[in-house]
Amino acid sequence: MSLAERVKILSQLFLNEELTPDLADRLKRKLEKMKRLGLEALMIWSKDTDNLGRLASICAREGVSPYLWYPMLADTPARFEAKDFQVVAAVESGRSQILEAQKAGGEEFAFLCPNRVGGEERFLELFEETLDLADFAGVFFDRIRFPSPANGLKEILTCVCDDCLERSGGVIESLRGDLQRLLKEPGKAVGVEAMPGILRELFASIEEAIIFRTTSVSALLADYARAARKRNLDIGIDLFPPSLARLVGQDYTELSRHVDWIKPMIYCKTMGPAGLPMELLSLAKILRELNGNISERDSLWVLEQLTGLDLPESFGELASKGLTLDNYDRELEKLESLDRGGAVRIYPGFEAVAFPPVCSVDPAIVGEYVRRTLNRGYRGFTLSWDIRQIPPANLEAVGDFLAGW
Repeated sequence: MSLAERVKILSQLFLNEELTPDLADRLKRKLEKMKRLGLEALMIWSKDTDNLGRLASICAREGVSPYLWYPMLADTPARFEAKDFQVVAAVESGRSQILEAQKAGGEEFAFLCPNRVGGEERFLELFEETLDLADFAGVFFDRIRFPSPANGLKEILTCVCDDCLERSGGVIESLRGDLQRLLKEPGKAVGVEAMPGILRELFASIEEAIIFRTTSVSALLADYARAARKRNLDIGIDLFPPSLARLVGQDYTELSRHVDWIKPMIYCKTMGPAGLPMELLSLAKILRELNGNISERDSLWVLEQLTGLDLPESFGELASKGLTLDNYDRELEKLESLDRGGAVRIYPGFEAVAFPPVCSVDPAIVGEYVRRTLNRGYRGFTLSWDIRQIPPANLEAVGDFLAGW
């Protein structure tokens, strides 16, 4: 048996347009190529849910298992007004770093509160109705988290809605007060050497709030996972890289209890939400916003101490070149040290697309991602994040590597 036959390859499809006969034919041809490469499953997200049945049928005819790619707390395909369920910010300052190019593609990243959503039956009913639109082999949960640094300081430590305030027993009210005091009465600027320690102490002091957030996310996932289990569906989930996961309310250990497999998003070259370059750049800008006494390089140094990652010398370099792939290995090392219950499969997700200005990677980078993944003993990976944006040369790089391994 060849390596290609032993490696499970997954990919994704995001459709924000009409599914014309021509588009369906192009998708069929792309799937034919990727099936020869070893593609086993495709996660499908269509803004028009009426397309899901046709897309699943195209996959099935090509021998590829169709999964419902379901965004739970942002860009959720609700047929009712969802704005009333959005997160409520504790502070008003901060600017989103999300690129207009990504928003123009149909992704707003306006997050809903997991506790508000969990208290409204229509959301779960909508999910179950969507599952019934096609013969899916599984479901892939995405955006089951709180807003990330890319959403700006205003939204990082949400939510302070009435539901969160009531359920947290005073924990979130205390957090809100601390954040408001921090911004209204900032202390004196501190030296850069002291900042990692100060930030560690800060996060230790709000540990109860962090746990409340991770528990809120996990509880919502549990409800949706039960609905999927009733249909005997395989369950996967999209998670932030380990360095940043708890910051957005994701706890690998808790979430592992409800899924069959995890796709950790370890995007070293992506200037978009969940991409390490954008999220770390956003955090570095927030540090400078809170303590204008530090330089770009100093703010990046602070994040190096907190994350263990190796960052560039400047904001411009981080935005234009991203991170070296050594950081991909570092994130996988952290993942391997976490308690995931033993049975949960891991299919690391890395970029394979040409989607400027958000991300463009060449065949050499894609091949290196594959090499590093297999060298660490993984026998599956996810080519992210939209097969229509993956150039033929990048697919050839995957095939060439597998053939020569």
